[in-house]
Amino acid sequence: MRTIAVPDWLPREPEPQVQDAASAVLTDVRAAASAVSDVSEWARTNGAPSDFTGNAAEAADHAVTRFAVDTDAVSTALERGALAIDEFLTQMRQRRTEYADLMERRQLLNDDRDALVQRIETVTDDQIEALQTEAASLRQRFESYYQGLQTWRECVQTDEDAAIRGLNAVDELAEGLAAANSDGRPDTDALREQLGRLGSNTDAVNAWWNGLSEAARNALLISDPDLIGNTNGVPTGDRDEANRSSVQRDIEYLLGLRASGHELSASEQRWLENAQAIEDSIVLADKPPYNALDIDVNVVAYQPQAFGGDGIAAVAYGDPDTADNTAVFVPGIMQDGTTIDDRGADALSLYQESVGNQNGSVATIAWIGYDSPNFNPTSMPAGLLDGGDAAHTLTEANAEAGGHALSSFVDGLNSTHEGGAASSNLTVIGHSYGSTTSAHAAADGLAADNLVLIGSPGAGGGVSDVSGLHMPQGHVYVGAADHDPVTWLGGEIPINMATGFGLGPTHLGNLGLGEDPSQHDFGAHNFAVDSGQTFHGPGGLVTTGFMDNHVSYFEGTNPALANMADIVSGQGDQVADTGGRTQDARDYLDDWVGSEAQHHVVDPIVDGAVQTYEGVRDGAVQTYEGVRDGAVQTYEGVREGANDAIDRGQDAWDSLWPDRWP
Repeated sequence: MRTIAVPDWLPREPEPQVQDAASAVLTDVRAAASAVSDVSEWARTNGAPSDFTGNAAEAADHAVTRFAVDTDAVSTALERGALAIDEFLTQMRQRRTEYADLMERRQLLNDDRDALVQRIETVTDDQIEALQTEAASLRQRFESYYQGLQTWRECVQTDEDAAIRGLNAVDELAEGLAAANSDGRPDTDALREQLGRLGSNTDAVNAWWNGLSEAARNALLISDPDLIGNTNGVPTGDRDEANRSSVQRDIEYLLGLRASGHELSASEQRWLENAQAIEDSIVLADKPPYNALDIDVNVVAYQPQAFGGDGIAAVAYGDPDTADNTAVFVPGIMQDGTTIDDRGADALSLYQESVGNQNGSVATIAWIGYDSPNFNPTSMPAGLLDGGDAAHTLTEANAEAGGHALSSFVDGLNSTHEGGAASSNLTVIGHSYGSTTSAHAAADGLAADNLVLIGSPGAGGGVSDVSGLHMPQGHVYVGAADHDPVTWLGGEIPINMATGFGLGPTHLGNLGLGEDPSQHDFGAHNFAVDSGQTFHGPGGLVTTGFMDNHVSYFEGTNPALANMADIVSGQGDQVADTGGRTQDARDYLDDWVGSEAQHHVVDPIVDGAVQTYEGVRDGAVQTYEGVRDGAVQTYEGVREGANDAIDRGQDAWDSLWPDRWP
């Protein structure tokens, strides 16, 4: 009997225990290291100066000086520990990729083995030799797999041993002191100076960062997380690590203050709210309906004390450094660091809708990186609101400054994309005042592929049509709900002052935020949106006009969301063009004010007259002809009186409002 030797079925190798979630440990260590580094820096500043001329023994015994030395040692130890953990996690990501490849090889080998066994069961004598040759080849492939598996196991063990050695090397104070005074410690002061000289050149920043050693990058992430986390051109993953450690450091510090009995000041409370909003925006992706998408969340900006406590915040859902399609969402007024979680929900809705188009990977970013006009209770005396900040809604100053910041942020995304800017479809979406900000960025040369303006009060001064936005032809998209009152503000009102002496008026400027981009003559690609509900009265203006109609563009039932998702996913050519408005923006406001007069003045008078007539008529039917004639006369008098009242109401309206808006 002739034998065909078939290798044994391959068992599954246990999956590495180190998961991606282990990166939270690194964040914890870096947060602690940053906090200790801050304390060490304070102690060095307030300890004995380097040129101290007093008694040497006294200087050596200076309590703050000794404290500075000890905390520097602890900071260095944590820095070394963080580097060891970071290197281990980096290796584990590589090992997990190798593990997946090995398990794929295993499955293919087992499938080939099972197929060979099935053929052996029905083998004939003339087939035995060929099957023996095939079995020998299969055994060689199995042996190669075992060798690869053993090499992989040894690499995992080597990585673990290296991490343990790195941690053990600084687990005593003496070792920390030695590390702090070693020549190989990165000079973070010199590194900061190098970065400062690069300015806003995001390509140069990216090249510089990638050229640093792991130890140098790790040292900066600990000594200067606020700088690294907010520098455009630093890769997204590193910005995320820096910002998360800053957020955790701040929350632990502020909650510790409160727990100790310290009553947080208004600015400290706002600081805490900004940090906690970032935390909330991160966990949003782990909640239904988004948790099934397994979204990589990155904190790409965190400056809680910027703009007088309003703060800067930006969170990316997906990785913009690798995504085929990236969208930057720029919200409008009344937005600050404390609302990043709410705007993150909008970005998540856009992510879910865009990724469903299955046209490449997606990243959507909620970006509050400019001074959005709002009420800031920390910038005024206690109990007062900063109405001056909110008044900036009427001018373009904040939008213009925000446009420059937005352009720099987008430049950074282009610099850090692994395939280069040309391999990424990048869309900027501006809502409300954020649309004016985005338009300013575009007018100054925004490096994006698409520009979307929704709920816009104006495209900025100096831009009369789509050509002034300098975007690729056909790639400026606009969505404006007819019953969104913010979209009624487009156009500018000239402000002139009489000068006398026969010189004519002096033009002081314009009030407004520029031309309405939804106008047909503006030349943008207008897409369908939900028109919104009609409303009456000041209450309806707020609850329905602003709270419902103006903020509904990201709702799943609004066709605006699907249209924006098509644009974001590179399928803008599938978005139908509605043609845009042919009625001036402020004519919508004019019409609404007129409808208010009809609703609150005219309609009640007419209704009252009709009710009077109906009552008289019913009584007349039950009486004789003469009474009926009298009733008819009464009706005519009432009707004429009603008409007079209507005319008076219309005259009053005409005297208050111009025939058309400037």
